[in-house]
Amino acid sequence: MDINSAHINDSVHTPSDESPPKRIKSTTTHSVKTPNTVHFSSHYQALSTHRSDQSSESDLEAEDYATDYTSPDASEMPDDVEEFRDREYPQLKGKTYMDHGGTTLYAKSLVEEFSADLISNLYGNPHSASTPSALAGHRVDTIRDRALRFFNADPEHFDLVFVSNATAAIKLVIDCFKDYAAASNTPVWYGYHKDAHTSLVGVRESTKLHRCFATDEEVDIWINSGGLGGPRARQLGLFAYPGQSNMSGRRLPLNWCGRIRKSFHKAATYTLLDAAALASTAPLDLSDPATAPDFVALSFYKIFGFPNIGALIVRRESAHVLESRKYFGGGTVDMVIAVNDTWHAKKNSSIHDRLEDGTLPFHSIFALDHGMNVHERLYGPNPMKFISHHTSQLGKQLYNSLSNLTHSNGLPLCRIYKDDNTTYGDPSVQGATVAFNVQHADGSMVPYEEVEEAADDQGIFVRSGSLCNPGGMATYLNWSPAEMKAAYAAGHRCSKPTQIMLGKPTGVVRVSLGAMSIAADVQNLIRFLDNTYCHGANRALLSTPMSLAHSTPLSPPPSPGPRPTVSPLNIPHALYVPPQHSSPSLAQNATGRNGILDNAALDSTALPQQPSPLTIEPERAKNPPWNPQDYINMRKPWEAEMRKQHAQTYNVGMEIKVHEVEDASTFSRNPTPSVKARKFGRSVVNLLRTKSHFVDNNRVPPLPTNPPLPPGEPPREASNSQRSRKSVEKHRFQDNVDALGL
Repeated sequence: MDINSAHINDSVHTPSDESPPKRIKSTTTHSVKTPNTVHFSSHYQALSTHRSDQSSESDLEAEDYATDYTSPDASEMPDDVEEFRDREYPQLKGKTYMDHGGTTLYAKSLVEEFSADLISNLYGNPHSASTPSALAGHRVDTIRDRALRFFNADPEHFDLVFVSNATAAIKLVIDCFKDYAAASNTPVWYGYHKDAHTSLVGVRESTKLHRCFATDEEVDIWINSGGLGGPRARQLGLFAYPGQSNMSGRRLPLNWCGRIRKSFHKAATYTLLDAAALASTAPLDLSDPATAPDFVALSFYKIFGFPNIGALIVRRESAHVLESRKYFGGGTVDMVIAVNDTWHAKKNSSIHDRLEDGTLPFHSIFALDHGMNVHERLYGPNPMKFISHHTSQLGKQLYNSLSNLTHSNGLPLCRIYKDDNTTYGDPSVQGATVAFNVQHADGSMVPYEEVEEAADDQGIFVRSGSLCNPGGMATYLNWSPAEMKAAYAAGHRCSKPTQIMLGKPTGVVRVSLGAMSIAADVQNLIRFLDNTYCHGANRALLSTPMSLAHSTPLSPPPSPGPRPTVSPLNIPHALYVPPQHSSPSLAQNATGRNGILDNAALDSTALPQQPSPLTIEPERAKNPPWNPQDYINMRKPWEAEMRKQHAQTYNVGMEIKVHEVEDASTFSRNPTPSVKARKFGRSVVNLLRTKSHFVDNNRVPPLPTNPPLPPGEPPREASNSQRSRKSVEKHRFQDNVDALGL
């Protein structure tokens, strides 16, 4: 064991001759190396209190947003990111990477130390008993405990299961829930938040009882009511939500988990937190088992850039619902009988021994150890605290800069999708992610993939599309379910999107920052957008160091505390179309008596003017009412073109014909009855003819009256033929038809 320990020390610790870098607080303008970062870094540590604060109505400085877990102490401040970025991230030289929400980047020293570890040490399969295997198994257990402590999780109260990614962790939870419910004959109820990733939404297909919470207020009402509208007695509940929206970067309340555990008593309800986006730039604190989620899914490559593995963190008091999984793989059982019997005995030592099927990716787990080492060496002893503060301030600058970009006519360049209750610069409610669309000077939208491609040509890498966030897209882009189905019928797909349909975008452009992002990255993006779509209309803004600090907010969100006095602003709305100069004829027609302008005439002839912010809030343009015939008409030219292009290769004619038949049967006001409908109608008529029990016995049909006799003719007695059975049945049938509305 002494030899094994020596190998472990050699592979974990850095060489002794390498002195650790000095820890200085150097985020002020004195550490700025290039002039491109002056006007961003000058406000990095202490932002100006001018009314330029684009993400808050108050004049609070950035330090006022800081909490114990977001603002590092002076002793914990690492070297400035600009000082080691070229050395540790040489792959960024000449490039601007702004898709850290997809994956962040790995450091050069991480790869070098990991490579040296594999070259210097011999590792075997942890399931074997040899010395190399024992060394590998011991390191895996050590790294497992260290990864738990990275999130302040005590190994006595939590366990960590290594998986491929966060999606695999989510799938593992629902698979175990299904088997647990089947073993106890208990239905599973599933609830999820509308900001959930597609991987969380997909869980609903595993149960018949599910609910989507459209707002945070719905969740609060549900919790305060003790679970009303959720799982009932003798049902098993699971509520899942993301710690941070992967679309807008909004961070959701983390106290829901403890409140659900405390308030729900009728049905056992567990919580699943998707922390993949949150844990990448924020500290995840699991120090209190009473308020922590029951299950946490995350991906380590979003935190360290490498390795490509994830984890499921399990609260031990809730682990029993995962122990009924039927499937078992290699390494999860103590005994299996395969011949002449079907018996097996699962391992009962720990939850990860039962759920980690087959051989673990132990080399990737070793890389995780080096990733944590490098993170602490580069970003301080509490790296996530510094990264949270660093990215929060950069995100604030990014949001402010995008908000200030305007066309020459005053129309904002970007339509930013942001929750009203979030504030950029406050890491407790907002991450360093901005989702937006670019619009032309006339208000029309620029296709989001064109923006991504144009940025890519300039060495700026962002992400565009629907981002695997269907709830967020439908909410912020105002897509109804009927419109989404219509878009799908018209050919729109997430993998091959139609970028603008019915006058609305089907996706967004997302910019997300990471630990190694710097202010120059933000300025490169702003300069690209200005030169490409505004034709340099904002050059004065970019060339002035203090311009970002003295700009004015477009629509500041509400913030707690006393509201400062701010002078009224006259800024065009995002959907405002600037007025054109009226012709002399219009001005002449609008002139009333004595040469005084007639306001009524002006209102009826001239174009609408920009409303004054002192009087009326500018109204948002309302979408036209949904008409299913609109997208059918839009699809006709596309179908004709498809017939011409693919007549030889694809049999699209039959598919288009089927669409036409479906459209006729779905949207026609007077549809032609089908064959089944006509047969059903005839069967009803025949049934009424033959079955007499449809007739109300208490109701006597009126008998036919005799016609009046000619004058002079004596009255005749009623004959039996006039009240024959045929006549009575005829009248009864007619009454039944009238009663049934046929």
